[in-house]
Amino acid sequence: MRSGRAVALAYALAMAMVMAFAPAGVAAPPTTAPPTTAPPTTAPPTAPAAIAGPAERHYPPRRAAELKARLLERQNAGSIAAWAAEYCSSPEIARLEPVSRAAEQLWAARIGLTGEPSGDERKVLRSVIDRLEGCPLDSIAVKRAAIGLTKVGVVVPLSGRFERYGETFVNGLRVAFEEHDREYAPNVSLVLYDSEGDPLVGARKARWLLKDHGVSLLIGELFTAGTAPLAAATQVVGAVLLSPSATNERLATLGEGVFQLHVGQAALAAALARYVKGTNPRASIAVLSADGVDDSLAVRSLTVACANAGVRLAGVERVGEGTVDVTKQLASLKAKRATALVLVGPPRLVGVAAPQIGSIWSGVLVAGFESLDPEGLSREAREALEGASFFAPDYALLGAPRDTFAVAYARSFKEAPTRMSVRGYLVGLAVTRALQAGCVNAAQLRETLRGQLLDSDEGRALRALRPAVPAEPERLVIRSGRAILPDSGR
Repeated sequence: MRSGRAVALAYALAMAMVMAFAPAGVAAPPTTAPPTTAPPTTAPPTAPAAIAGPAERHYPPRRAAELKARLLERQNAGSIAAWAAEYCSSPEIARLEPVSRAAEQLWAARIGLTGEPSGDERKVLRSVIDRLEGCPLDSIAVKRAAIGLTKVGVVVPLSGRFERYGETFVNGLRVAFEEHDREYAPNVSLVLYDSEGDPLVGARKARWLLKDHGVSLLIGELFTAGTAPLAAATQVVGAVLLSPSATNERLATLGEGVFQLHVGQAALAAALARYVKGTNPRASIAVLSADGVDDSLAVRSLTVACANAGVRLAGVERVGEGTVDVTKQLASLKAKRATALVLVGPPRLVGVAAPQIGSIWSGVLVAGFESLDPEGLSREAREALEGASFFAPDYALLGAPRDTFAVAYARSFKEAPTRMSVRGYLVGLAVTRALQAGCVNAAQLRETLRGQLLDSDEGRALRALRPAVPAEPERLVIRSGRAILPDSGR
């Protein structure tokens, strides 16, 4: 999925999407009639305070977001006009950029007139419509104002060879949104489109979602080659893209509204250091590493993680490409009296080193990263790594959130959650937490998601979201030549 050819194709397609989505002349409202406030001659009446819904659902803390949620629900016809008038003159709406501000005010005024406005309320709402209805507003802005963030576009494979990945990812999303809808307003719904695992099909579906449906948030794709066109498309129209599992670090360069649920090397190294620390209070690590650039960066991350976790880094031995005998390096590391050996490098290094560990350093705790996955190793290497642990770039939920999610998922879908289900759940939580904080449009969502980034240089550069609930990179143990969860048979 990450070959150079595939990525190059994806970025070429992304640039084509930029041209296809370029608006043909979106104009802001005329400067002679600023849309920031309601006409000064008539003050909007005070809207009723909070009126609890039938299930005592929670509304966003920001007044503008609460008003928008109530207008979207339209449950109390007698209060709609007052809510709409207050929304139109809200300071939070006045601070939006001109096109979004005008679209929000126009939408609210039209909704308000469908209620039971008093004379003053009718004047306020009518003046907003008279002032803005003739403005050359882009149709996308108007559609986005009408639905806010209550409809979320999703483009993932729902057929073909990757159907299972897309299906379980969406199921995880649904669990998160159902949790939100039970307690919070407004309700959130998914608009699903099948990418068929094809970047061209996915790009076409993204265009429908952004232009025809008017969604402000797009979630997808599962693979890098299909994510780049979606990123470019969303940034042209000012929407937000949340990528659940793409791995290309350049995605963040496509725009300020591109976010990723990315498990970076720093997070993996920190999880490994904590694990080793948990096995021995006086733990120390020795590292056998390849000499590639990526391997050097991984060792650097591991060095920082060990310092933070209070684990002594006993030493590092590097081996060049093509090396087939690492007994000298292993003996040197053993002499440093480390309690754990960490292998850093490609599967080839792991395949060469693993069979030699037993004869030089029998009984040492062996750990590493995804290159230890036995699926890509020889039979001899798999047998030599029996009991070794490695950390995969997927999140595993911890504690109560893990149990709560597993029960809810099994109840809804009659099966245990998968890795993609957990990704879907974490992506859904990132969105619902932003809604609960009071976001009403894409710009506010973008700013709120920035506050959810991992607190590291890597997290900020990639715009990688930290999990909204306790979670850490998944640890797998090699048993009988298979990678399984700790203390389980699967």
